[in-house]
Amino acid sequence: MKHIGILCLIAVCLCLCRGQANAQCDNTLVDRAVSQSGANAVYLREFKVKFDGLERGKIPLARYPVLLSKNMTYRFNVSDAEGFEGKVILQLYLKDKLVGSTFDEKKNTGRQRFDFKCDKAATYEVVMSFHEGKPGCAVGILSMLSEKDIVADDENEELDILYANADNPIVIYDDEDDFADIDVAIDNGSVARAEGANYIVHPQTTGTALLTIRVLNRNGTLREFKQKRFAVLALDRPYATVRGAIGNRIDKEEFIRSGRLDLWFSESMKCNYRVVSFTLSDKDDLISGISSTSSGLSGSQKEWLKSRPAGTRLYIKNIKVRTSGYVVIDLTPLEFEIKYFTTLNTYNIY
Repeated sequence: MKHIGILCLIAVCLCLCRGQANAQCDNTLVDRAVSQSGANAVYLREFKVKFDGLERGKIPLARYPVLLSKNMTYRFNVSDAEGFEGKVILQLYLKDKLVGSTFDEKKNTGRQRFDFKCDKAATYEVVMSFHEGKPGCAVGILSMLSEKDIVADDENEELDILYANADNPIVIYDDEDDFADIDVAIDNGSVARAEGANYIVHPQTTGTALLTIRVLNRNGTLREFKQKRFAVLALDRPYATVRGAIGNRIDKEEFIRSGRLDLWFSESMKCNYRVVSFTLSDKDDLISGISSTSSGLSGSQKEWLKSRPAGTRLYIKNIKVRTSGYVVIDLTPLEFEIKYFTTLNTYNIY
């Protein structure tokens, strides 16, 4: 089982958004802005702003301090809510120097985003307003661009391995806070939280998978950020078999006597797999049936089998197998018909 400790790669000093935004700014608009930031942009934080218009003849401003790291490239992009006249402007300052903006003053036009290559680690300031002070509602997004790390791999780097179409357990923890709020995402497949610090990563395709880990402060702002790339390989799979099966028919009495599922391995495979669960059912679906939490038939399964008449379609499904490395994979389900018993009549000829 793989363990990943959280290391601080970038630091972002965050503050809560000033004021309250309506539902569109909180949900639909944020999701849209994140999706518009680009495929190689890693979301860091959002800036929500909503103004009703000019205040005493002055254009209202919203200011947000952010700590940016040296030699990192950041992307700032904005998205306006529909139904408002004002168009948002996001500007980035280092002290009093303007270093980036979504508004081109020479052309008097706005743009959706700009990238900023940070050559000095410092606290910068994001300033948001609406053009000519008109009423508006918008969201700004701060993302990190790490194309070198995301697109190109170091040829000499030895990557840890995940297996495609399998549940790969990973332990992710924060060295400083046992109760830290950790957000985990992957660009190939899915990741789900298990008990404690355990996560289950399920890549869909072979190749590579980039795991993104964000540690949040208790107020929901970003504290730490890390990415780790894995190699994703195909995993050899055994086949499940049962005694008493001939073709697509099964002798249920012999199956009950053997009392278990067996695994068949090809010559090139190591026999380091074991069945951890499976389901018996007379329905070809994903949920019905009686389950066992081992390779053996449970008492309930045996009693259920005894009551099944000949001709019943028997489905052995949801067969999960675990390797010695605690990777869990699904095997191809089995389908049989419980065969009829025939009595051989003997005739004596006199």
